[in-house]
Amino acid sequence: MHATLDDLPHEILLLIIAYALSFGSVPSNILCVNHQFHNAGVEWLYRNLYFRSPEQLRLFAQMGENAGVVLRSVTVDLTGKFTRSDVWQHLREALCRCRDHTEKVGQGQKQIPLEVLCLRLHSYSRDTSHHVFEEALSVANPRVFLWTGPDPDHHFSTAIVAPIASRLCRIFGTWSNIQDITVTNITFSVDSDNSVMPLLPEIPALRTLYVGQATFLSAGSVAAVFCVNRMASLERVRLVDTYCESIWGSRIRRSDIEKAVQIIMFPQDVVQYEGVLSRIRKILTCEKKTERIIGGDRVEGSVFLV
Repeated sequence: MHATLDDLPHEILLLIIAYALSFGSVPSNILCVNHQFHNAGVEWLYRNLYFRSPEQLRLFAQMGENAGVVLRSVTVDLTGKFTRSDVWQHLREALCRCRDHTEKVGQGQKQIPLEVLCLRLHSYSRDTSHHVFEEALSVANPRVFLWTGPDPDHHFSTAIVAPIASRLCRIFGTWSNIQDITVTNITFSVDSDNSVMPLLPEIPALRTLYVGQATFLSAGSVAAVFCVNRMASLERVRLVDTYCESIWGSRIRRSDIEKAVQIIMFPQDVVQYEGVLSRIRKILTCEKKTERIIGGDRVEGSVFLV
């Protein structure tokens, strides 16, 4: 008895197709093997939308259909490409198109649930469409969110500018499904009035938070997450190459967070203060990853900054 492609379990077939579509030199070739591969490949493509250019996003927003498939993940990867200001408008229209199909099949809701929403692109301070960015992301409701800079890891660049960062943190509070957040190449506002405002709103289901290559991150705003918000589900917070000012200043250390907690809470509530300190020492780590060749806050030895 000879096994054929038709005998492949559907789960294994999807793994093969996913790899070929993600890493093949001509991804569409895998869809031409036979009807089985074509149907499974089309299902995977529409379940996991991946946009590698603004033009792809625009075309899908205008004409795309989801082929009757429930959307699982959306990735917008504009590595090496200039991000036009209309990218947020096209992302909003694309997500609304998918959401509206969900409504037609009897699952109507204002947001579309996703397993993963992943962005790799730059934002710009002079962009006048920041409100459209907020509208676009408010259509989604992901379990996992990642926004990383499109540049190589050793390039310390800013992908998420301060006006976008403040809006992004507000958006997190509207996502009822969010459990894991990763943001890198981000700069925060230098407004001193926000120095002890919680970095994030109350997010009951949040499990992990990763902030990397960040500048002008206030230790007080991180401390306030533990002092003001309950965040009972929070299991891990990692601050990697995060700076309280520019990259020429010092990295944030756990002791900076602890001092900020003391300023916020002590001596008004000594018992709660000790509990917050204990929790911070259990789940928060400050780490160094990328060293400058010359100058800056150079750390020898351990990657952990205490």
